[in-house]
Amino acid sequence: MNARLIAIPLLALATTSCDKASKLASDATASAKRMMSGKKQSSAGEVDPSLKKLVDQTSEGAVFRKDLPFPKRLEVRTTRRSEISGRFFQTSAIGKQAETINGTRAQTSKLERTDTQVRYTHEQSAFTIPSKDKPEEGPKTVANPLETTAPSNKPITFLKAGSSWKCDDSEGFRAIVLSKQLTPVFDELLIDNAIAPRPLWFGKRRMKIGEQVIATGESLPMIVAGNAKGSVTLKLESFEPVDGHPCGVFSVTGDYSRKDIPDFDGKVSDEEVTIQSGKMWLSLIHPIILKEELDTVQTFKSGGYGGIEGRVQGTVKLSVTRTWKTPSP
Repeated sequence: MNARLIAIPLLALATTSCDKASKLASDATASAKRMMSGKKQSSAGEVDPSLKKLVDQTSEGAVFRKDLPFPKRLEVRTTRRSEISGRFFQTSAIGKQAETINGTRAQTSKLERTDTQVRYTHEQSAFTIPSKDKPEEGPKTVANPLETTAPSNKPITFLKAGSSWKCDDSEGFRAIVLSKQLTPVFDELLIDNAIAPRPLWFGKRRMKIGEQVIATGESLPMIVAGNAKGSVTLKLESFEPVDGHPCGVFSVTGDYSRKDIPDFDGKVSDEEVTIQSGKMWLSLIHPIILKEELDTVQTFKSGGYGGIEGRVQGTVKLSVTRTWKTPSP
């Protein structure tokens, strides 16, 4: 049976040192080895009863809701795993270099939000490669070729001032730099990390298994935050929770590109992505994406403002899981 194509309505906007590097790598090694093993944790399980009662689903299909008040207190822990195979190019003041890259980048981070404060902690980061000499020992942790400095695991606090955000003044000079870099794009960061709702979503109609949507043009931000260009096709395959949170599971294909993608450390990157296959878990009660498993071909360039630049071309198998909690006051 051919899947029906649903037009997406355009909704109104809702709105370091070597020691430190060694410690971070050591802390993340066990987690990275488990991730390299290829074992995937299932999202299947029981829906949290307090969230289940918020789901609007009947025999006619489900509504991907956008009408509920978005929580003012949130805790989101993100686990990101990227299996990368390709070529790495780096440009700095001392010249250019190129090498083959084949390994897994594993990262975990935590975001805590109240109405006027966001606290970001980069908890773990490691890069592992397969062991050629002793395969039975599993992957080994090495220096991350994609990072010029080890990420700090010191929390960074951002405060809301009027309609904008700035880094806490107690961070000193670092606060001045981060505020200048991130204030214009901070709302994009919050959306991309499920700590704020996506401005565009599905509308009020019910969706059944097998139905498709195409996110493109002005509707692309429902899937890719920021000033992106391209087209992504989603097909609703099933309903399944992520850590108790009710979601619709969509198969995904498409192409997109975007520039100047920020992160909480002040770095920016550009990317061109072809999604060959994959799945996304989209919440049934808020406009957020909680899980992604994507096989992609990418070209991405990263670097600081005026700092060392690195560029990777190749295949990236990406896995992102966000544990989304609303802590008690």
